[in-house]
Amino acid sequence: MAGSPNEDPEGSRITYVKGDLFTCPKTDSLAHCISEDCRMGAGIAVLFKKKFGGVQELLNQQKTSGEVAVLKRDGRYIYYLITKKRASHKPTYKNLQKSLEAMKSHCLKNGVTNLSMPRQGNPEP
Repeated sequence: MAGSPNEDPEGSRITYVKGDLFTCPKTDSLAHCISEDCRMGAGIAVLFKKKFGGVQELLNQQKTSGEVAVLKRDGRYIYYLITKKRASHKPTYKNLQKSLEAMKSHCLKNGVTNLSMPRQGNPEP
């Protein structure tokens, strides 16, 4: 697995790794993007739904686009970035940014220091 770290001024580090997301260390929290309706019927979302369940728990959080829904499983957080209203819609950069900021806030409040997430396609402007 090849990775390339990038340092930012705050001391955070991003490492890009090719491989199976679900083989990351069990201490890493996980994140991916979904729609408000929590359908998770395509792509990696299907695997998250199968592995972590909790669809009703996510729906009960009543999160909207630009927010983040959270499950806690096996001592780590699973983040669901809400980037669009319906599964058939396209995400926007604005909603992606807002949901990432919401996740960052949760991470800082809950001591999350390691996070793994899949590389996403390009949202609409």
